[in-house]
Amino acid sequence: MAKIAQVECDGMTQVISHLLHKNSIEHVVAGGELVDLRRLNDPAGGRGADCGVAHWWLELGFGYIIDFRARMWMGPHAQHGVFIPKEGRIEYRTQRRGHFKPLSEPILDLMAEISVSEWPAFD
Repeated sequence: MAKIAQVECDGMTQVISHLLHKNSIEHVVAGGELVDLRRLNDPAGGRGADCGVAHWWLELGFGYIIDFRARMWMGPHAQHGVFIPKEGRIEYRTQRRGHFKPLSEPILDLMAEISVSEWPAFD
């Protein structure tokens, strides 16, 4: 889905959250800032505004994050998929947690340009 859904971080978070709800998997939507610490700590060019972006992701518990759009903003060195963030270059700075207002499957289908409604249940 990460390669075929035509959405940014907020849309991808919305679509994946819907699929997790559909499969009774508990999770929380998190929003905040994704920060490139290497750029932030670079005395030659690190300015706060150039080092971070507003971002959305999902938290599963036990430290796991689902994020398929960090690389869109931070490049190939950003972690991708379902993972426990490791200390390093990219830092997730959570500013809010909660849930998105659910969207209907036809709306998600249009938004993501894929058929979310046809995705089978997780095994």
